[in-house]
This record gives sequence, C-alpha cells and structure tokens, in this order.
Amino acid sequence: MGWIKACDLKSIGDGELLGVDIDKKEIMLINKNGKIYALDRICTHERADLSLGFLGENYVTCSLHLSQFDLETGKNLNPPAEKPLKTYKVKIEENAVYVMLE
Repeated sequence: MGWIKACDLKSIGDGELLGVDIDKKEIMLINKNGKIYALDRICTHERADLSLGFLGENYVTCSLHLSQFDLETGKNLNPPAEKPLKTYKVKIEENAVYVMLE
C-alpha cells in the first residue's frame, strides 16, 4: 500500500491524540513533544477507542480499563490488556502526516 496521508500536521497539536480511519484501519495519531506516533486505535483488551484515552510520558492509557501501551513499540505495559498494539511508520512532508500501511 505504501505511504498514505493521515491528516494535516496542524490537525494534531502537541499532547493531543487523534483518531483517523485510513483504508479501513482504525489508527490513532499522537503528538508527543513534536514527534508523531501512529498505533492501532482500538485497545487489545476490549473494543475501546484509545484516542479517547489519556497521554502519559511515553504511553497512552485506555479510558475503559486503564491498560497502558508504549508509544514507540505498542507494547502493553499493564493488565488487563495482554497483547501489544500494532505500530506504524510515520513521516511528515509538506505539513502533512503520512502513515506507512503494508
């Protein structure tokens, strides 16, 4: 599939989470200190939208059962989630955020 535009860079301010649908995939973009991360948006424990969760230092917390996931690796950091989130490569070009879909 390749690089697909997810949003304009101005759509996601520092410290914000943004849910986007790209080619039938539910993805969450996170701007943490100017770095953009892209991970699956749905919690691996139950069907909760992580873009409605809480951003920590280097993790996102699910608002439903408080499972946490590492921004870089998608690794689950605590129960009840037992599986990691898929992560995606991100690039910024001409003030747009692109996500690599395989």
